[in-house]
Amino acid sequence: MDRTSLNIFAKAPVLGTVKTRMSPPLSPAQCLRLHRALLDHTLARMRPLVASGVEASLCLTGTLQEALEHAEQMEVRGFGVEVQRGANLGERLSHALTTRFSQGYSRVIFVGTDCPGLGPNTVRDAIRALNRQEVVIGPAQDGGYYLIGFAACLPQILQGIPWGTPAVYATTLDRLRRREVRWKSLERQADLDTFGDLKQFHRRARPGKSPKDGIDPAFFATIEGLILEAGHDF
Repeated sequence: MDRTSLNIFAKAPVLGTVKTRMSPPLSPAQCLRLHRALLDHTLARMRPLVASGVEASLCLTGTLQEALEHAEQMEVRGFGVEVQRGANLGERLSHALTTRFSQGYSRVIFVGTDCPGLGPNTVRDAIRALNRQEVVIGPAQDGGYYLIGFAACLPQILQGIPWGTPAVYATTLDRLRRREVRWKSLERQADLDTFGDLKQFHRRARPGKSPKDGIDPAFFATIEGLILEAGHDF
């Protein structure tokens, strides 16, 4: 059976542990608010895929009990709730990848929550690409990636990557080329990692200048409110 597993990888929404590169000027409480907004926004953007038959899970850090408690504060209807397992991001992705293929999925896709421009159409492009390629990657402007998908179980591609650095995407491509893996790159998109990123996103996504898939007005209002609360203009 042809099945696609979509996995939303995110840190658990815990005060003082999320969006820390935004502080200052944002306070830890404001960073948490932003992280929660990004979680909710990503779940909402991915929901049409669930309705069309993609099997999706929210994968949080921490324990399963903690993840379930956090999920009670979100709209996770239609999504599984699981925890990431491993000492670092590479191990956690590799574990999830291996598990999903052992469960019989033919395509396994991972996305984060830091790229508000990521919509269902981009994930559909990734699914189509994986009908012909072994790996698909959505590069981020900061040198990482907002999406990576597999049509083959290749956990070794995710090992030894310098996570959290501008070399993530380039190092991954080098691994793919050395192993002669068939791959495709999607369009480059922007992550929200710093306060400067937040302001740039606000300028790009304001009414009349939205990315291709559109941005939820409530999410946009949250971004605008945080910028104003931090004492900055647009």
